[in-house]
Amino acid sequence: MKSRKDDPVSEQFVDLERRRASHRRWFYAKRPKPIGDILAQVVQRRGYAQVRASSARDEAWKEVAGEELAAMTRIGGVRRGVMEVIVANSLLMQELTFRKEELLAGLHRALPEADIKQLRFRVGQVS
Repeated sequence: MKSRKDDPVSEQFVDLERRRASHRRWFYAKRPKPIGDILAQVVQRRGYAQVRASSARDEAWKEVAGEELAAMTRIGGVRRGVMEVIVANSLLMQELTFRKEELLAGLHRALPEADIKQLRFRVGQVS
């Protein structure tokens, strides 16, 4: 009496099932993807969302700080809830430090999704 392992027909059947399962995984992996997923990936890879967020931060800063102060400052970036503001000179840095709480409250109103917790001022080149 032959066992199932020694039967060449059963071996072919097992091999056929394995190949069929592999082909099915390959075939269904090639399905069309939803356009929303593809667009989200493109926006993330190209950094378009960051450019838009940066523009929104700049506009909010101009609104909160005022045109005169905004002309002498530049937004450096936001990391872990800390917005870095580059200022033209130390006198301006001290003025902004005195107004820090007022500026933070204005930024919270203008950009609630940014979750800015702190402002850090640094003297640097503003162009």
